[in-house]
Amino acid sequence: MPGSVGNIAHIHFAANVFSLPLKTDEHPHGVYTEQELYMVMAIIFIEIFLDQEPAKSFPLRLAAKAVTQQLGKLIEANVKTVNMTGWIAGIVDGISQHRTPLTDYGVHMVRRLLESGLGSSEFTQLLDYYLSDEGKRHLPDINRLAKADTPAADEKILHYAMEGIRLNGTVGSYRQATKSMRLDDGGRPVSIEAGDTVFCSFVNANREAKFFPNPNEVDINRDLETYIHYGLGPHACLGKDASRVALTAMLKVVGRLDNLRRAPGPQGQLKKIPRPGGFHVYMRSDHGSYFPFPTTMKVNWDGELLPLKR
Repeated sequence: MPGSVGNIAHIHFAANVFSLPLKTDEHPHGVYTEQELYMVMAIIFIEIFLDQEPAKSFPLRLAAKAVTQQLGKLIEANVKTVNMTGWIAGIVDGISQHRTPLTDYGVHMVRRLLESGLGSSEFTQLLDYYLSDEGKRHLPDINRLAKADTPAADEKILHYAMEGIRLNGTVGSYRQATKSMRLDDGGRPVSIEAGDTVFCSFVNANREAKFFPNPNEVDINRDLETYIHYGLGPHACLGKDASRVALTAMLKVVGRLDNLRRAPGPQGQLKKIPRPGGFHVYMRSDHGSYFPFPTTMKVNWDGELLPLKR
């Protein structure tokens, strides 16, 4: 499911928000297929956040540079279009290929960035938690809320999504120390000098009882501002709001499926290798190589899928 649905859903969301030309049956003249745009974004993400193997760093940077330049030209053209005024903008809006609420959201986001001077795996991780023995008791309530289809229910679904990521996400970030210090890291003394690059793991922080009372339990009444997997302060992720909208929509669609469960046997398991600090490395479905994002885990449910809204 993650490879064919979970990951691709994010691609459609991003394509709608930022008017990226996907090649589909309805629009055969688009620039990218679903898988092509997914790989473009995956390469860029890996180069920025996961470039950790020196032997692979140079070819990775070359690949990322090539796809970034191509994607950048498309986004630059879209930004220039958004920045148009007067009758020219009216003509462009009139011939736009995809006019949806998400497109309008992306246009307004770009306009706000212009005015201010200022760009998947989470879903799979949260779904993996709610399909686990620990988390599956919450599925009936998620199913009820998804079928309610009200703003209040959607808000609770968002909280379920945030809790699933908190309890099963593997998130962290690199920061540079501004002063020297000595601290206790899970019982291990660590000395940090000013200027050192430090990896801050959110895995254990997300279960810190000081900030999350009853840290091992799902609590959909927590303040949304207590979650740190989007970063904090000036380092907060620019796409936080868009990501929350996407995660809510995806959990709402999947959560409304009756008797949602893992597929039998290995197909229903998320293939991953544990690493220190609570992190995991994901494997491709053939177990032949690692991949930064989940690509396995299939699910079953009872009944038919609802038709897509056009």
